[in-house]
Formats: sequence, structure tokens, C-alpha cells
Amino acid sequence: MKRAGILLTLALGLLLSLALFGREKPNLIIISVDTLRQDHLGIYGYSRNTSPNIDKLLKKGAWFTEAHCNIPLTNPGFSSMMTSKYAHETGAVRNGIPMLTEPKTLAEILKANGYTTCAILSNWPLKAHLSNLNQGFDLYDDDFSKKRWLFFNDERDAQGVSQNAINWLESNPKPPFFLWVHFSDPHAPYLCHRGFSFYDPKNPKTEAQKRIDAYDSEIAYADHYIGILLEKIQELKLDKNSLMVFLADHGEHLGEHSYVGHGRYVHEPSLRIPFGLSGPGIPVNHKVSAQVELLDLAPTMLSYANITPEPDMRGRNLLPYLKGEKPWPQQYLIFYETYAGAVRIEELGKIREQTKPLWVGLKLDDLKVSYSLSNSRWEMFYLESDPGELKNLSDPKDPIFIQNSELLLEWYRSFKEKAVLGKTDQLTQEDKKKMKALGYLK
Repeated sequence: MKRAGILLTLALGLLLSLALFGREKPNLIIISVDTLRQDHLGIYGYSRNTSPNIDKLLKKGAWFTEAHCNIPLTNPGFSSMMTSKYAHETGAVRNGIPMLTEPKTLAEILKANGYTTCAILSNWPLKAHLSNLNQGFDLYDDDFSKKRWLFFNDERDAQGVSQNAINWLESNPKPPFFLWVHFSDPHAPYLCHRGFSFYDPKNPKTEAQKRIDAYDSEIAYADHYIGILLEKIQELKLDKNSLMVFLADHGEHLGEHSYVGHGRYVHEPSLRIPFGLSGPGIPVNHKVSAQVELLDLAPTMLSYANITPEPDMRGRNLLPYLKGEKPWPQQYLIFYETYAGAVRIEELGKIREQTKPLWVGLKLDDLKVSYSLSNSRWEMFYLESDPGELKNLSDPKDPIFIQNSELLLEWYRSFKEKAVLGKTDQLTQEDKKKMKALGYLK
């Protein structure tokens, strides 16, 4: 009996091992939207119906109310999140400056572990020669041919992005696969789309209101085609074995602090972003108020695929917290930085001498401290009582300000002499034209 019991235990163990070993690896899908504010989505409390499909996707899993990017620019932001390193470590501190090739990207690691990899893009700064984000992708689709903004810029709109992604999925890519699909529609200049209008005759037709109406129209237009893509994913039953991630690279100022755009300031409209995950094993309709950052993306996705993250990645694996295996920390500190956005064309050759950040900052849950290196200005806000960041409480006599300002300066001093920079001569004449249209060159 004893011998039979031992043999049965060994047999069951062997069967379990074979089952685990042979288990199909999950697909990994990122759907990202450029320049998307968190507070303009219905799931985050917005009154306009801009995002029914995005809301539905986020409710299928866990979504974060306190998610922030670490730099509010597209190429630097994606370089940072795909490597889980700060922008000053990747070398991509501005649009038009590619990251260094040394940091391992999420796509490279996944490809080395048997994944088929594909990126469908729509934003000029993400072109391969301007970003180096093509590293590790079998297909890096950055060939924009359809005019999005008439004579302003040649980029794909949401319809083209969605269709190209669907075409790739219908080609039966070898599983497991990693797919990154990036929509750019809410990026300026904002357009009003027929069938997606939010014009309200009751509202005064000011320039500020027209800007918001057009921005919301862009979100709704992108959301519609995201919905078509999600329907195809469900039709192909790919959602049954896929981790779906939705996020924005950064937000957008729409007049707050007398600023329209992103990249120059580090207030909440530019830093706070939508972010959520859904898939097998992820809690459903799980609203999370704990603080997270986009540096957490790569470690979390790798861990979901049972791949050990690189030891020098800065972010965390969020899965143990989402599954209840670890309690969320009561306090969590994130750092952020930003650099000059628009640069004069005649100054391109001097970029290497102008790599000092415009702002650095830290956020410790409700508390936010930022420092402008360009004019030696400090800011401190408590976001719960002052969500608009209107009352600057920085005070050199305040012990809380002293403690956190010293912590921020310590972080900045730790890299200011070691910060790296990608090649600054990658812009072609066509790139300069396109980047100027996007507001990144003057």
C-alpha cells in the first residue's frame, strides 16, 4: 500500500509538472492612447460619454486612479516604460532623440523568450530612427501614408491604426504574441469628428470651450475604433488567454496654469494618466487607489508571462498586490522629470548642452513637490485639498517641505552628472517638418 501510494503521488506530481510545463503562454497586448487625460474618461468620472469602449475594457480588470507617467513626452515616455528606466537613463529625454540601444526593452526580452512581437504606431516621434523602440519587434509598423491633419502631418488616424492591428491579428501570428497598438488622435491639433461632436449651444463658444469640445471629440473617435479592435480580439477568442493593458503615455494641459499642451510642466493634467490591466487572474472591476507609475509596466507584464524582470528595472511587479498576495504600501514614492519640449531648429546642434531638466519632482501619495531648474522655483501641493495645484505651499521653514525637497535634490544629484543622451543628429528634413507641425520644433 505504501509503495502504491508513493507511486500515485509521483505520478500525480509528474502530470502536474507536465501540465504546468505545457501550459500555453499568455498573449500580451498594450493599447495606448497619446495625450489622454485621465479625467476625460467616463470611468474616471467625466460627465461626457467620451469613452464607452475604454470604460468597458478597464472594468473587465483592475484600473488605477493614482497612475502617473514619469515624463510627459511621447518618445521619452515610451522609452522609459518599455525599459522600466528613467528618461535620463535611456538617453531619450526629448522627442527626436532616440534612446540608447543598450537598455533591454520589453519587446526584446519577450522575443528572446519565444514571443512574436508587433507594434502598430501612429505618432511621428515613435518612428524607428527617432526612437530605437523598434528593438525586439518582428514588425514595427511606422510607415504612415494617410494624411491625418491634411497638410499639417502625415499620420494614421484611429481607423487606420485599428484596421492595421486587425489585419495583423487575422494573419494568425504565431502564439504567444506581444502586440502594442498606439492611437494618437487626442494629440494637438485637435479635430472635431463628424458623429462625435460634443458642442453644446448652452456653453459659451469661447476658444477654451472649443478646444475642450474638439479634444473630447478626438477621444470619442479613438474610443470608437478601439471598440472595433476589441470586438475583433473577442471574436478571435484572444481575450481568453491575453493580458490586456490600457494606458496613456501622458496627459495634456487644456489651459490649466495658462498652458496648453504637454512636456514643459509637471502638473497633474500632464502627469496623471489612465492605466489598467485585465485578463485571466486579474480581479474584475477592481478600482485601485494605490499609487502606481508607468515604470511598473514592463516588470508586471514580464511577470505575468512568467519571465523574470531585468534586475536593474526601476518599477515594480504589480501582480502580487492585485492578487492580494501583498498589501499595497501605505505610502509610495515616485519621481518624475521633464525637459524642454519645443526647440528652435537652429538650436538642434546645441541640444547636448541643454539636457538639464526643466523640472524634477516627487509625489508621495497626496503630497507633491517639484523644482524648476530653469528658474529655481519650488512648488509644493497637497492634492486632496488642492487638486488644481493652485496654492503653492513651499516654505523653507516647513519641516515637511525641507525633508521632501532634500529628498528630491538627492535624487537629482544622483544622476545629474551621469545622465546619458541619445544621438542628437537623427532628424531628417522631413522629420523637422513633421515635428514642427506637432509643436516639438519652432
